[in-house]
Amino acid sequence: MAKRFEKAIYYTEKYKSILKPCKYCGNKDIRIVSERTYEWNAKDGWSVCCSTQNCDFTIPYTSVKKAIEKWNERHKNKNAE
Repeated sequence: MAKRFEKAIYYTEKYKSILKPCKYCGNKDIRIVSERTYEWNAKDGWSVCCSTQNCDFTIPYTSVKKAIEKWNERHKNKNAE
């Protein structure tokens, strides 16, 4: 259990320079989190989320890079919605 949380902290540090700020609140403290999902045969799922409580997050992806890609896509244009 702890390994995936340690990985999430590691990935947050590793990719923090490319994570875009939250388009809703402007927060730059964006985190990569790990979720255990049984939809993919009990594999780790990776999401990107704003650290502001109940703000914004991605659905879990099996790849950290895919989660980052989806977060940055959604947050590159503040006027997109």
